[in-house]
Amino acid sequence: MRIVSQSEFFNSYALPPSRLGWAARRAREGIGKVQPAPPPEIGACNEGLIAMTEHYAERHRAWQTARRERAAPELALSDNKLDKSFSNFVSRARMEVEDHGKDSVRAKAAQKLLDGPLNVEVFAVTNTAREDQEAILRSILNDLEASYAQDIEACGLSASFEVLQADFKAFAEAMSQAIKSEAAPTTEELQQLAADISSKSVELIHRVNGAYPTTSEEDRKNRSLILGPFALQNDRAAAFYRRNRGQNTLPDVDLDTGVDVVVTDENAQAPVGDVSEPANA
Repeated sequence: MRIVSQSEFFNSYALPPSRLGWAARRAREGIGKVQPAPPPEIGACNEGLIAMTEHYAERHRAWQTARRERAAPELALSDNKLDKSFSNFVSRARMEVEDHGKDSVRAKAAQKLLDGPLNVEVFAVTNTAREDQEAILRSILNDLEASYAQDIEACGLSASFEVLQADFKAFAEAMSQAIKSEAAPTTEELQQLAADISSKSVELIHRVNGAYPTTSEEDRKNRSLILGPFALQNDRAAAFYRRNRGQNTLPDVDLDTGVDVVVTDENAQAPVGDVSEPANA
């Protein structure tokens, strides 16, 4: 058990939410060992802190997922591929009319497509916003499939149409993932959640120090049972910054094990602001 003095947190590091969550979970165990039982406000405050850190962890995971999806090249690649497929399909239809003569079966079938769903400027479809492009092409492809299947086959464009359909499906799926990522939390939201968690931890420290304010053995033991895990994380933060000479970002920890979480993408670390200098609790 880490012994906690009355002045323990006068100078403490602004710990990231995961470290405060780890400490709060261990404090829950300590609260259960305090005799006599601590004021109920202390347990309620700690449970609130645990809930806040768990909520933060969920939002942080969503933020990381969204970053990966926004940064992933799949959407841009599928967009470019779809642009080419649609442009090629329209060009092939026009070539059928030019190559086989307007009175041929193939040319007449191709002309039906050009007078029907393909009666659009290609750039008006491919150079528009992705949301609009998806809606326009969905309408065109549905119309072609429902009413022009025989004409597509008659002018020899079945294979090209299948390619266009496949490319549109891939684009639509990539768009769906991108839309989901838009519902993810912003960096500002995570920073605010982290600030609220930090404030809650300070509240807990003050409540515990208020309940056990003396230097007596009993107060020191009860104070340490609850706040010891927070002091331990503060010790680890101090050791980390000594090793790194104040550089780098204090890593998150696994809420269950307390083991440092290794982040391969340094930009995916939780945005919690500058924690390299001690902050008064």
